[in-house]
Amino acid sequence: MKRIRYFDLLRCISFCFIIFYHMISQLYFSRLFPLDKVLPFYENDNMNIAMLGVAVFFILSGAGLAYSTGENFDIRRFYKKRFIRILIPFYITYISYFIYKAGTTGSFTSFFPPETSAWKIIFTFFGMDEWISQHGIHTFSLGIGEWFLGALIILYLLFPLLRFLMKKNPCLFFIGSTCIYLLLLFYYPFHTPVHVNLLIKGYDFVLGMLLGYTNHKFRPQWAFLSVPLVIFFFVSPFRLGIHYELKVEILAVAFCISISYLEPILQKKELKLLDLLSNYSYEIFLVHHIVIYVLTPASIPYLRGSWSVSILFAAELVFIAFFAFILKWLSGRCIAFLSRRSVNSNVK
Repeated sequence: MKRIRYFDLLRCISFCFIIFYHMISQLYFSRLFPLDKVLPFYENDNMNIAMLGVAVFFILSGAGLAYSTGENFDIRRFYKKRFIRILIPFYITYISYFIYKAGTTGSFTSFFPPETSAWKIIFTFFGMDEWISQHGIHTFSLGIGEWFLGALIILYLLFPLLRFLMKKNPCLFFIGSTCIYLLLLFYYPFHTPVHVNLLIKGYDFVLGMLLGYTNHKFRPQWAFLSVPLVIFFFVSPFRLGIHYELKVEILAVAFCISISYLEPILQKKELKLLDLLSNYSYEIFLVHHIVIYVLTPASIPYLRGSWSVSILFAAELVFIAFFAFILKWLSGRCIAFLSRRSVNSNVK
Protein backbone atom coordinates (compact mmCIF):
# COMPACT_ATOMS: atom_id res chain seq x y z
CA MET A 1 0.00 0.00 0.00
CA LYS A 2 1.38 3.38 -1.04
CA ARG A 3 2.38 5.63 1.83
CA ILE A 4 0.68 9.03 1.88
CA ARG A 5 3.52 11.39 2.66
CA TYR A 6 1.47 14.49 3.35
CA PHE A 7 -0.20 12.52 6.17
CA ASP A 8 3.26 12.23 7.73
CA LEU A 9 3.91 15.93 7.27
CA LEU A 10 0.56 16.86 8.81
CA ARG A 11 1.24 14.55 11.75
CA CYS A 12 4.59 16.21 12.39
CA ILE A 13 3.18 19.72 12.08
CA SER A 14 0.26 19.00 14.40
CA PHE A 15 2.54 17.67 17.14
CA CYS A 16 4.93 20.60 16.68
CA PHE A 17 1.98 22.92 17.25
CA ILE A 18 0.95 21.07 20.41
CA ILE A 19 4.48 20.88 21.84
CA PHE A 20 5.18 24.54 21.09
CA TYR A 21 1.90 25.53 22.73
CA HIS A 22 2.73 23.62 25.89
CA MET A 23 6.22 25.08 26.02
CA ILE A 24 4.97 28.63 25.61
CA SER A 25 2.05 28.24 28.03
CA GLN A 26 4.34 26.70 30.65
CA LEU A 27 6.38 29.91 30.58
CA TYR A 28 3.23 31.72 31.65
CA PHE A 29 2.26 29.15 34.30
CA SER A 30 5.79 29.33 35.69
CA ARG A 31 5.40 33.13 35.90
CA LEU A 32 8.27 33.74 33.53
CA PHE A 33 6.26 35.86 31.11
CA PRO A 34 2.87 37.59 31.42
CA LEU A 35 0.00 36.20 29.37
CA ASP A 36 -0.13 39.15 26.98
CA LYS A 37 3.45 38.38 25.90
CA VAL A 38 3.01 34.64 25.26
CA LEU A 39 -0.55 34.68 23.88
CA PRO A 40 0.30 36.12 20.43
CA PHE A 41 2.61 33.16 19.80
CA TYR A 42 -0.20 30.60 19.71
CA GLU A 43 -3.60 32.28 19.56
CA ASN A 44 -5.66 35.04 17.99
CA ASP A 45 -9.41 35.72 17.77
CA ASN A 46 -9.90 33.02 15.13
CA MET A 47 -7.14 30.48 15.77
CA ASN A 48 -5.35 28.48 18.45
CA ILE A 49 -2.46 26.31 17.27
CA ALA A 50 -3.01 23.66 19.95
CA MET A 51 -6.68 23.22 19.06
CA LEU A 52 -5.73 23.17 15.38
CA GLY A 53 -3.08 20.53 16.07
CA VAL A 54 -5.56 18.36 17.97
CA ALA A 55 -8.21 18.65 15.23
CA VAL A 56 -5.67 17.74 12.53
CA PHE A 57 -4.48 14.79 14.61
CA PHE A 58 -8.02 13.40 14.95
CA ILE A 59 -8.58 13.86 11.22
CA LEU A 60 -5.34 12.00 10.49
CA SER A 61 -6.26 9.20 12.88
CA GLY A 62 -9.52 8.57 11.03
CA ALA A 63 -7.89 8.97 7.63
CA GLY A 64 -5.03 6.63 8.42
CA LEU A 65 -7.31 3.88 9.72
CA ALA A 66 -9.76 4.09 6.83
CA TYR A 67 -6.94 4.11 4.27
CA SER A 68 -4.88 1.31 5.82
CA THR A 69 -7.76 -1.09 6.49
CA GLY A 70 -9.16 -0.83 2.96
CA GLU A 71 -11.26 -3.85 2.04
CA ASN A 72 -9.34 -6.34 4.17
CA PHE A 73 -10.60 -5.72 7.69
CA ASP A 74 -10.24 -8.21 10.52
CA ILE A 75 -11.87 -6.75 13.63
CA ARG A 76 -10.04 -9.04 16.06
CA ARG A 77 -6.66 -8.29 14.52
CA PHE A 78 -7.49 -4.58 14.39
CA TYR A 79 -8.28 -4.35 18.11
CA LYS A 80 -5.30 -6.45 19.14
CA LYS A 81 -2.74 -4.56 17.06
CA ARG A 82 -4.14 -1.11 17.73
CA PHE A 83 -4.43 -1.36 21.50
CA ILE A 84 -1.12 -3.12 22.05
CA ARG A 85 0.64 -0.34 20.17
CA ILE A 86 -1.26 2.33 22.11
CA LEU A 87 -1.31 0.93 25.62
CA ILE A 88 2.17 -0.62 25.96
CA PRO A 89 3.96 2.75 25.49
CA PHE A 90 1.34 4.36 27.74
CA TYR A 91 1.98 1.83 30.53
CA ILE A 92 5.74 2.26 30.30
CA THR A 93 5.44 6.05 30.45
CA TYR A 94 2.92 5.96 33.28
CA ILE A 95 4.93 3.56 35.45
CA SER A 96 8.16 5.49 34.86
CA TYR A 97 6.58 8.83 35.73
CA PHE A 98 4.82 7.30 38.73
CA ILE A 99 8.16 6.10 40.10
CA TYR A 100 9.65 9.55 39.50
CA LYS A 101 6.75 11.29 41.28
CA ALA A 102 6.89 8.86 44.19
CA GLY A 103 10.63 9.35 44.51
CA THR A 104 10.50 13.16 44.42
CA THR A 105 7.51 13.52 46.76
CA GLY A 106 8.41 10.67 49.13
CA SER A 107 4.89 9.28 48.83
CA PHE A 108 3.02 6.88 46.58
CA THR A 109 -0.34 8.63 46.84
CA SER A 110 0.09 12.33 47.74
CA PHE A 111 0.01 13.45 44.08
CA PHE A 112 -3.41 11.86 43.48
CA PRO A 113 -6.69 13.51 44.59
CA PRO A 114 -7.61 12.16 48.05
CA GLU A 115 -11.17 11.40 46.85
CA THR A 116 -9.94 8.88 44.28
CA SER A 117 -11.29 5.39 44.96
CA ALA A 118 -9.04 2.39 44.37
CA TRP A 119 -11.35 0.85 41.75
CA LYS A 120 -10.79 3.85 39.46
CA ILE A 121 -7.38 2.44 38.56
CA ILE A 122 -9.33 0.65 35.82
CA PHE A 123 -9.49 3.97 33.94
CA THR A 124 -5.70 4.10 34.00
CA PHE A 125 -5.51 0.49 32.84
CA PHE A 126 -7.51 1.41 29.73
CA GLY A 127 -5.59 4.66 29.16
CA MET A 128 -8.66 6.83 29.69
CA ASP A 129 -8.06 8.34 33.12
CA GLU A 130 -7.26 11.86 31.91
CA TRP A 131 -10.30 11.94 29.61
CA ILE A 132 -12.51 10.69 32.45
CA SER A 133 -11.13 13.38 34.78
CA GLN A 134 -12.37 16.03 32.34
CA HIS A 135 -15.90 14.98 33.36
CA GLY A 136 -15.37 15.85 37.01
CA ILE A 137 -14.39 12.34 38.12
CA HIS A 138 -11.26 11.95 40.26
CA THR A 139 -8.88 9.39 38.76
CA PHE A 140 -5.26 8.28 39.07
CA SER A 141 -4.30 10.41 36.10
CA LEU A 142 -0.75 11.70 35.80
CA GLY A 143 -1.64 13.77 32.75
CA ILE A 144 -0.02 11.30 30.34
CA GLY A 145 -1.76 11.22 26.98
CA GLU A 146 -3.97 14.09 28.09
CA TRP A 147 -7.71 13.92 27.49
CA PHE A 148 -7.53 13.11 23.80
CA LEU A 149 -5.78 9.75 24.24
CA GLY A 150 -8.88 8.48 26.04
CA ALA A 151 -11.16 10.03 23.44
CA LEU A 152 -9.11 8.46 20.67
CA ILE A 153 -9.25 5.02 22.30
CA ILE A 154 -13.05 5.21 22.43
CA LEU A 155 -13.14 6.20 18.77
CA TYR A 156 -10.92 3.21 17.97
CA LEU A 157 -13.44 1.01 19.77
CA LEU A 158 -16.21 2.52 17.66
CA PHE A 159 -14.25 2.38 14.41
CA PRO A 160 -15.66 -0.95 13.11
CA LEU A 161 -19.21 0.42 13.50
CA LEU A 162 -18.30 3.77 11.95
CA ARG A 163 -16.52 1.97 9.11
CA PHE A 164 -19.60 -0.17 8.42
CA LEU A 165 -21.84 2.92 8.26
CA MET A 166 -19.36 4.75 6.05
CA LYS A 167 -19.05 1.90 3.56
CA LYS A 168 -22.83 1.42 3.50
CA ASN A 169 -23.46 4.96 2.29
CA PRO A 170 -20.60 7.52 2.50
CA CYS A 171 -22.81 10.44 1.47
CA LEU A 172 -25.49 9.71 4.08
CA PHE A 173 -22.77 9.04 6.66
CA PHE A 174 -21.28 12.48 6.04
CA ILE A 175 -24.63 14.31 6.05
CA GLY A 176 -25.81 12.57 9.22
CA SER A 177 -22.52 13.19 11.05
CA THR A 178 -22.51 16.84 10.01
CA CYS A 179 -26.08 17.37 11.23
CA ILE A 180 -25.28 15.79 14.60
CA TYR A 181 -22.12 17.90 14.87
CA LEU A 182 -23.90 21.19 14.13
CA LEU A 183 -26.82 20.40 16.46
CA LEU A 184 -24.42 19.63 19.29
CA LEU A 185 -22.37 22.72 18.57
CA PHE A 186 -25.24 25.19 18.68
CA TYR A 187 -27.40 23.43 21.26
CA TYR A 188 -24.65 22.10 23.50
CA PRO A 189 -26.22 20.15 26.42
CA PHE A 190 -23.05 18.99 28.23
CA HIS A 191 -21.00 20.48 31.09
CA THR A 192 -17.64 19.41 29.71
CA PRO A 193 -15.75 21.94 27.53
CA VAL A 194 -16.70 21.75 23.86
CA HIS A 195 -13.15 21.16 22.67
CA VAL A 196 -12.79 17.92 24.70
CA ASN A 197 -16.22 16.50 23.92
CA LEU A 198 -16.02 13.04 22.35
CA LEU A 199 -18.85 13.66 19.87
CA ILE A 200 -17.36 16.96 18.70
CA LYS A 201 -13.89 15.47 18.25
CA GLY A 202 -15.51 12.39 16.75
CA TYR A 203 -16.59 14.56 13.84
CA ASP A 204 -12.92 15.29 13.08
CA PHE A 205 -12.32 11.54 13.11
CA VAL A 206 -15.28 10.93 10.77
CA LEU A 207 -14.05 13.57 8.30
CA GLY A 208 -10.69 11.85 8.32
CA MET A 209 -12.29 8.48 7.67
CA LEU A 210 -14.08 9.88 4.63
CA LEU A 211 -10.82 11.42 3.43
CA GLY A 212 -8.95 8.13 3.78
CA TYR A 213 -11.73 5.98 2.30
CA THR A 214 -12.93 8.04 -0.67
CA ASN A 215 -9.93 9.92 -1.99
CA HIS A 216 -6.90 11.37 -0.24
CA LYS A 217 -6.38 13.86 -3.08
CA PHE A 218 -8.18 17.14 -3.75
CA ARG A 219 -9.00 19.04 -6.90
CA PRO A 220 -6.38 21.68 -7.79
CA GLN A 221 -9.06 24.40 -7.80
CA TRP A 222 -9.64 23.89 -4.08
CA ALA A 223 -6.25 25.47 -3.38
CA PHE A 224 -7.67 28.86 -4.33
CA LEU A 225 -10.04 28.55 -1.35
CA SER A 226 -8.06 26.53 1.20
CA VAL A 227 -4.76 28.43 1.13
CA PRO A 228 -6.32 31.94 1.52
CA LEU A 229 -8.51 30.54 4.34
CA VAL A 230 -5.47 29.29 6.25
CA ILE A 231 -3.65 32.60 5.79
CA PHE A 232 -6.73 34.52 6.90
CA PHE A 233 -7.15 32.50 10.11
CA PHE A 234 -3.51 32.97 11.07
CA VAL A 235 -3.23 36.72 10.37
CA SER A 236 -6.85 37.95 10.41
CA PRO A 237 -7.24 41.44 11.91
CA PHE A 238 -10.85 40.90 12.97
CA ARG A 239 -12.93 38.21 14.68
CA LEU A 240 -15.25 35.98 12.66
CA GLY A 241 -18.72 35.95 14.19
CA ILE A 242 -19.15 32.16 14.31
CA HIS A 243 -18.70 29.48 16.95
CA TYR A 244 -15.02 29.13 17.89
CA GLU A 245 -15.05 25.33 17.51
CA LEU A 246 -16.51 25.72 14.02
CA LYS A 247 -13.65 28.07 13.17
CA VAL A 248 -11.19 25.41 14.34
CA GLU A 249 -12.96 22.83 12.16
CA ILE A 250 -12.89 25.01 9.05
CA LEU A 251 -9.24 25.89 9.59
CA ALA A 252 -8.26 22.24 10.20
CA VAL A 253 -9.94 21.06 6.99
CA ALA A 254 -8.47 23.94 4.97
CA PHE A 255 -5.05 23.25 6.49
CA CYS A 256 -5.19 19.56 5.53
CA ILE A 257 -6.27 20.40 1.98
CA SER A 258 -3.51 23.00 1.61
CA ILE A 259 -0.77 20.62 2.79
CA SER A 260 -2.08 17.86 0.49
CA TYR A 261 -0.84 19.76 -2.56
CA LEU A 262 2.72 19.11 -1.39
CA GLU A 263 2.26 15.36 -1.94
CA PRO A 264 3.94 15.24 -5.41
CA ILE A 265 6.99 17.04 -4.00
CA LEU A 266 7.11 14.85 -0.89
CA GLN A 267 6.93 11.67 -2.99
CA LYS A 268 9.99 12.72 -5.01
CA LYS A 269 12.14 13.61 -1.99
CA GLU A 270 13.79 11.22 0.45
CA LEU A 271 12.89 12.95 3.70
CA LYS A 272 14.37 10.78 6.44
CA LEU A 273 13.73 13.35 9.16
CA LEU A 274 10.04 13.46 8.25
CA ASP A 275 9.82 9.67 8.38
CA LEU A 276 11.63 9.61 11.72
CA LEU A 277 9.42 12.24 13.35
CA SER A 278 6.27 10.61 12.01
CA ASN A 279 7.29 7.17 13.28
CA TYR A 280 8.10 8.57 16.73
CA SER A 281 5.14 10.97 16.95
CA TYR A 282 3.13 8.92 19.46
CA GLU A 283 6.10 8.45 21.77
CA ILE A 284 6.92 12.17 21.51
CA PHE A 285 3.32 12.94 22.39
CA LEU A 286 3.45 10.75 25.52
CA VAL A 287 6.69 12.16 26.94
CA HIS A 288 6.60 15.83 25.94
CA HIS A 289 4.28 16.93 28.75
CA ILE A 290 6.46 15.34 31.41
CA VAL A 291 9.67 16.89 30.07
CA ILE A 292 8.16 20.37 29.75
CA TYR A 293 6.39 20.36 33.13
CA VAL A 294 9.48 19.07 34.95
CA LEU A 295 12.26 21.06 33.27
CA THR A 296 10.61 24.47 32.96
CA PRO A 297 9.88 25.08 36.68
CA ALA A 298 13.25 23.56 37.63
CA SER A 299 15.04 25.98 35.28
CA ILE A 300 13.49 29.17 36.65
CA PRO A 301 16.44 30.12 38.92
CA TYR A 302 18.85 29.87 35.96
CA LEU A 303 16.89 31.82 33.35
CA ARG A 304 18.31 35.23 32.43
CA GLY A 305 16.51 36.80 29.49
CA SER A 306 15.26 35.54 26.15
CA TRP A 307 18.48 33.77 25.16
CA SER A 308 18.29 31.49 28.20
CA VAL A 309 14.66 30.68 27.38
CA SER A 310 15.76 29.69 23.88
CA ILE A 311 18.38 27.38 25.37
CA LEU A 312 15.69 25.90 27.63
CA PHE A 313 13.46 25.22 24.60
CA ALA A 314 16.34 23.52 22.80
CA ALA A 315 17.17 21.44 25.88
CA GLU A 316 13.55 20.34 26.25
CA LEU A 317 13.43 19.27 22.62
CA VAL A 318 16.60 17.21 23.11
CA PHE A 319 15.18 15.53 26.21
CA ILE A 320 11.86 14.86 24.47
CA ALA A 321 13.72 13.21 21.57
CA PHE A 322 15.88 11.16 23.94
CA PHE A 323 13.00 9.84 26.06
CA ALA A 324 10.85 9.19 22.97
CA PHE A 325 13.67 7.07 21.56
CA ILE A 326 13.98 5.10 24.81
CA LEU A 327 10.21 4.65 24.99
CA LYS A 328 10.04 3.43 21.38
CA TRP A 329 12.84 0.93 22.03
CA LEU A 330 11.31 -0.41 25.25
CA SER A 331 7.83 -0.61 23.70
CA GLY A 332 9.21 -2.50 20.70
CA ARG A 333 10.87 -5.03 23.00
CA CYS A 334 7.68 -5.53 25.02
CA ILE A 335 5.49 -5.86 21.92
CA ALA A 336 7.92 -8.33 20.36
CA PHE A 337 7.92 -10.40 23.58
CA LEU A 338 4.11 -10.45 23.72
CA SER A 339 3.96 -11.41 20.05
CA ARG A 340 6.30 -14.36 20.63
CA ARG A 341 4.26 -15.49 23.62
CA SER A 342 1.09 -15.27 21.54
CA VAL A 343 2.62 -17.32 18.71
CA ASN A 344 3.93 -19.96 21.12
CA SER A 345 0.55 -20.28 22.85
CA ASN A 346 -1.19 -20.68 19.49
CA VAL A 347 1.27 -23.42 18.47
CA LYS A 348 0.62 -25.32 21.69
